[in-house]
Amino acid sequence: MSSDSEYERTATLVPGGPDGAEPRLLPAAVDETVMAPAPEPYVAPDAQVAAVPDAAAQPHIAPRVRTRPKWVVPVAIAAIGLIASGALGYLFYSTNTKLEATRHTLTTAQLTLDSTKQQLTAAQADAATKKVTADYLALYTADAGKVRTDYEQVVACSNYATCRTSAQQALTDMQAFQSDRKAANVPSSLSASDSELGDSLSAGTAALQELISGMDNDQVAKVKDGFAKLDESMLSMAKAEADLGSELK
Repeated sequence: MSSDSEYERTATLVPGGPDGAEPRLLPAAVDETVMAPAPEPYVAPDAQVAAVPDAAAQPHIAPRVRTRPKWVVPVAIAAIGLIASGALGYLFYSTNTKLEATRHTLTTAQLTLDSTKQQLTAAQADAATKKVTADYLALYTADAGKVRTDYEQVVACSNYATCRTSAQQALTDMQAFQSDRKAANVPSSLSASDSELGDSLSAGTAALQELISGMDNDQVAKVKDGFAKLDESMLSMAKAEADLGSELK
């Protein structure tokens, strides 16, 4: 028989049977009173309520504030800096590209403007030259026409009065032609024919003066010599006019 602090067990030895079987040991009886759990003590409802701690009486525990790691702010600032620098870089690139395009357009426009100015200058110079030429030709045509008409009158005259009047008119118009030619702005391209014209006008003026002097003094030799020299001057004037036409082509 064995003992335990909580319960005791008793083993019963059963003798062997008539057939000579060995005796066997029966299991000990269990004391149910010992094995049964002890009943919980009775607690009154009021005592149960009192046993629950009052929520208001419990100490207030502040919620734990979750703090950010120290590296978050620098990383965020760096990220913002990268974004800002990227945006600024794109802005600078875009602005620089637009400025380069504007500079290229301005350069092209300036070249076009310079070319246009050169063309205008050339056109103005050409127009100025053409105007000078046109003015000179107008002067030449008007004065030469007068001198040619006067010459025809001198050649056609048949008496002293008519010849004297025609010769004087021719002299006046020829001297005027010479003065207008010297005062005119002669184009450089017409300078050769103009110089030839000036020589012929000088010779014609001298011939008419001799002719008039012979008429006034009744000197036939002077009259004949004056007529001959006048013819030569008019031929020289015709040659200058032909050269002028060649220079205008």
